[in-house]
Amino acid sequence: MLTVFLIVALGTAPVAADDDVNVSQELQASGSDGELTRGEPEIDASIPDNRIAAGTEESVGIQVQNEGNLRLGTQSERVTGARGVTVEIVNEGPFEVRSGTSSIGSLGEGQMQEVSQRIAVPEDVDPGEYDVTIEVSYSYDYQVSDNSGVVYQRTGSDTIDLTIVVPDDPQFEISDVATDVEPGGDGTATLEIENVGADTATQTRVTITGGGGVTVDGEAAEEVLGDLEPGETATVSVDVEIAATASAGAKPLDLEFAYADGSGIQREEAVTETASLAPAPEQSFSISNVEDTLAVGYNGVVTGEVKNDGTRAVDDAVLVVEPMTDSLFVEDTRYALPPIEPGESTEFRYPVDVSGQADEGPRQVRFTIEYSAGDRSTVEDGPFSERVVIDPRTDEFSLADDGITVEQGGHSEFVIEITNRRDETLSNIDANLYADSPLNSQNDEAFVAELAPGESAKLQFDVFAAPDAPAETHPVELDFEYDTERGETQLSDAYQHPVEVTPSSDDGGIGVVGVIIRAMVVLTAIGIAGTLWWRLR
Repeated sequence: MLTVFLIVALGTAPVAADDDVNVSQELQASGSDGELTRGEPEIDASIPDNRIAAGTEESVGIQVQNEGNLRLGTQSERVTGARGVTVEIVNEGPFEVRSGTSSIGSLGEGQMQEVSQRIAVPEDVDPGEYDVTIEVSYSYDYQVSDNSGVVYQRTGSDTIDLTIVVPDDPQFEISDVATDVEPGGDGTATLEIENVGADTATQTRVTITGGGGVTVDGEAAEEVLGDLEPGETATVSVDVEIAATASAGAKPLDLEFAYADGSGIQREEAVTETASLAPAPEQSFSISNVEDTLAVGYNGVVTGEVKNDGTRAVDDAVLVVEPMTDSLFVEDTRYALPPIEPGESTEFRYPVDVSGQADEGPRQVRFTIEYSAGDRSTVEDGPFSERVVIDPRTDEFSLADDGITVEQGGHSEFVIEITNRRDETLSNIDANLYADSPLNSQNDEAFVAELAPGESAKLQFDVFAAPDAPAETHPVELDFEYDTERGETQLSDAYQHPVEVTPSSDDGGIGVVGVIIRAMVVLTAIGIAGTLWWRLR
């Protein structure tokens, strides 16, 4: 092709004219004293890290740079920049490209941008070098005239061959990183490490360190993997501690491999890989349906439900209760909960003693749930504050009868009905009656096996009145010893109950019963005197 050289009026540099542009005509159109600038982008590309192991899929960074090509004039930045730059792999070779067209935007002269393309290498691809072809498309201003302001635009498209290397070295892939440790805990994490390369890794060792609030073995874990054939997997367990302040999301684990190849040659540079460790989600619980049977001076219970609001089953949780008052006492504050699946609830029951000096009214109790956050650590959820109420003191039993009367010097049998006023079943109820002079009782004990709340039973006693007993109302006392549902034996306070002594119907006589009683007194006195005489002989 014939090359024509033109001399610009205001300059002396020769410029080569393309076969599709008549430079002399454009100069005339823009004026002889105008400055004309002409050029285009000059695109190149490379893949700095171009090694992908067979049977893996990786994101490959393609660096696209624009060196620019100024053909005429001095204002290169006006004609060498590329706009709307896109990159697409148009020939993927033996690989599978999982990405589409990538957009860069503008790329000025001397600038470089990197785009990512996802490339999968089939397992049956032999080690070696393979070419892929990319197409870089863009638009640009190829000629501008300062005098006329005329701008000529073009579109460009460059195809560039790039090399992908499938190495025959051992390559390591980390998968199935798992742990039950949550933030604030420590325990075991397991990693599966596979040799996805084409060569055996011998004498393999790995050093594992953590980041993002994860500490491995106090600082770093060093593990010996031994020999790993291609496709062989080794499982590694390390101790990890996750800071309570660690943010949500996966945390990095850095792995550095040292090994010798299949020929026994030690690799000089360590191979580094990064894995992701996802802490176990923090558990959460809730307390509901808290009820109580508390009264001043009595033993009661506090019951409720614990719900597992977390995402995993918990089989070692302990519920801890703390009364926020000295009026309540819980002997065993730690309640071992059964295994609870996510979304499930379980009931709890605390026996509680209420002081006899307690004031009635509402009180606060606080619950905390302890559970494992790993193999060796325990964390807490809570505290949860709940309200209970201490009721006024009430007697265990109410007493009723049809009226108890006895004549002076006489004897009477009577029945008292007792009713359980407590909110729990009472058992082994021993009733005792106490009568003081001028009353006496020969049948002063009674027994009831069991009384449910609100249930009643009848107890039978008798009473004697002395002949000289005043004809008026006299008290007898009763108390009750019983067992609670907790298996504790309690003794009630003394109950006073009235007995009406009526005048003798014998007009001042002593009656048969009176004669018997007096005879018994006389005989008793004689017996005591005889005994004393016998001892003093």
